[in-house]
Amino acid sequence: MKEYTVKELNRMFAKSIALIVILAVLFGGVFGFLAKQRQHTTYTAEREIMISHNYQAAVTQNNDQNAQVMADQNLMPTYEDLVQSKSVAQKTHALLPKKLKKAYSTDDIYGMINAKSHQQSLIMNIKIKGSSAKDVTEIANVTAVAAQKELPKLKAGIGTVTPLSKATVGDATSETTLHAKKYLVAGVALGGLIGIIISFGEIVIKDFIRKNSK
Repeated sequence: MKEYTVKELNRMFAKSIALIVILAVLFGGVFGFLAKQRQHTTYTAEREIMISHNYQAAVTQNNDQNAQVMADQNLMPTYEDLVQSKSVAQKTHALLPKKLKKAYSTDDIYGMINAKSHQQSLIMNIKIKGSSAKDVTEIANVTAVAAQKELPKLKAGIGTVTPLSKATVGDATSETTLHAKKYLVAGVALGGLIGIIISFGEIVIKDFIRKNSK
């Protein structure tokens, strides 16, 4: 390989650094812009319901009360399936305001409902996910009411279904996919790597040409 002077090395180094920086900025900007354009934010609203019997009225002995509580707790996974059923989705859709009825079909509602019971508890958490914080909050509140109305029809002896505190827009959580900053960093890294490869390749090619032109 040809021996370069200090001046030539400095010039090559400055040129390589400039190329690396330019490509890093270019790729970073492109990746960041594309990620920003494709970002999607999902909002989640939650409302809880309690499913239980009137233990004091139903039984007289403490052991029987405990047995009834345990029986209700063991049935919570079944109640989860009922809350996530088509019947509850249809009832929810029927109870929605006209504006939301037009915006969401029964199948949409069915796909949005997620029910999860707390371990060793009679409390069930209903989560609704969607692209609007206001919409999912209202749907969560209506779903709890729909569950209150429909579950006794779907499961005999289910006990009392009680919707707890209403969901609020302010309590809705959000999650954004395609994080622009991460893509920007990835673009900068890729651009810098390509700049290094091009700079190194240029040196190798020039040296090869000079060597074979003698």
